[in-house]
Amino acid sequence: MHVTRRLTAMAAAAAAITLALVTPAAAAPAPAPAAPAATASAVGPVQLPIGGLGSGPYNVAVQSAVGTARDNAVARGFDPARCTLVKGPTIVNQLPNGYVQVAVEYLCAGDPYAPGPTFVLNRYHKSSDTQSNSWYAPAGYQLQGPLGSLYTYAAPDTTPLYLCQVRGDHFTSTDVNCEGQQYVTRLGWLYTSPPAGVGTVQLLRCLRNENRQIFDSIQPNCEGQIHGGVLGYTLA
Repeated sequence: MHVTRRLTAMAAAAAAITLALVTPAAAAPAPAPAAPAATASAVGPVQLPIGGLGSGPYNVAVQSAVGTARDNAVARGFDPARCTLVKGPTIVNQLPNGYVQVAVEYLCAGDPYAPGPTFVLNRYHKSSDTQSNSWYAPAGYQLQGPLGSLYTYAAPDTTPLYLCQVRGDHFTSTDVNCEGQQYVTRLGWLYTSPPAGVGTVQLLRCLRNENRQIFDSIQPNCEGQIHGGVLGYTLA
């Protein structure tokens, strides 16, 4: 048992060095980095989970998983030095000859490559939460539909839209400090008012009557729920 623990600590420490990260020697999952306190004019970073898999003897599998995660981060346009280990190394599969498959997950911050000038803001739902996301489909959630599109850059007359979290409930905000709650990521840019000659839809913050769960909607009546205010205007 002591040998296994020592090997885990050494491998995880080596993994951290490989990505030039500052992580605990035993590689305990670190809390998600929060965006620093900022002025209203500052722009928060995009923060995305980046994973990696590796196989072989345990220490080799860890190094392979970390290397894969590093390559994935670079391919997305992230600086690996701005990636923090949040999960793993975790054995996810036992292979023949005593080999294992290991997974790691990092949270990378920065400005990754965007798929184009705009991308779709989708709404996802599970029983305990609803969230809007433009970067990926969150695990365990079902797609409910699009909420318009966001710019991937700061177009004129737009403001950043952020994904935030409070007690497991995700919500969007134009406040880089997430109204005092946990920062998750920057989703993109939306208009602050309807521009002339551009098709847009109003993005609303809404709350469910039964539990005050926050969600976004483009329906003027908040789908029969509580109207929480206008966030801005997405591209139609």
